[in-house]
Amino acid sequence: MKKAEKFLIIGGDKRQLYLADYLEKNGKKVSLYALPENSGRCIGNLKSEIQDYDSLVLPLPVTKDNKHLYTVIPIKETLDEIISYINKDHIVFAGMAGKGIETKIKTRGACVYDYFKREDVTVMNTVPTVQGILKVIFENTDYTVHSSKCAVFGYGRTAKLAASTLASLGAEVTVCARKGSDIALAGVNGLNGCRICDFYRIAGGFDIIINTVPSMVIDRRILENVNKSCLVADIASAPFGTDFAAADELGIKAMQCSSLPGKVAPKTAGRIIADGIINILEEEGYE
Repeated sequence: MKKAEKFLIIGGDKRQLYLADYLEKNGKKVSLYALPENSGRCIGNLKSEIQDYDSLVLPLPVTKDNKHLYTVIPIKETLDEIISYINKDHIVFAGMAGKGIETKIKTRGACVYDYFKREDVTVMNTVPTVQGILKVIFENTDYTVHSSKCAVFGYGRTAKLAASTLASLGAEVTVCARKGSDIALAGVNGLNGCRICDFYRIAGGFDIIINTVPSMVIDRRILENVNKSCLVADIASAPFGTDFAAADELGIKAMQCSSLPGKVAPKTAGRIIADGIINILEEEGYE
């Protein structure tokens, strides 16, 4: 049986610091690289020391530009260089790796698991994400959520929780989606619905727009019809879903709000990732 005892967490943000703590509580030996900690757990030379570990944990997301590892501390290594240090004896855990990165890691002979593909991780991660959405709204508006008109683009896990949370606070919520089935489900849940292609017709009536769709949906046509006092918060992963250049030109406050769990609830978010990794180890039969 293959062992997973010595973990090296490479890059990321505060979530990874709490992830390290939770893995240690589960009996794992943990070191860090490219993370802001002074506890003595950080290694100095990734290339020479990575071979001392059987398990590697890459951040969520692994990268934002497909060239560099996502980390709050600048490092000299490119993502491809880091992958080149991986060997067949490594077990690699990564968040939102994508097929290209997974393929590169597998080419090195290592086993790779994307913990963000797990239902337990993604479902639980919606909670700190929605808490982050509320924080963005509270800090960037001068009115209450109650009685405001909110549009939520998309109706996946995060969008569903965001829409229901905003509605529970007294907002009038409209779900904007491509599929009629999503609009119907929103209606069953007591929310308004609108097809994305038709939203520009009613865009001027909203105070807050939340986007969860990682493709261009809040385009210039919509933004040209949005009220200038409207807050647009885009929480989608890259390449995002808002034309930020057009919003800036039109004087609309549009915010790119990625990695919210790491910013507003890193302790909880770190535990969620740790639980996902521990579950993978148990399900795959690692010691």
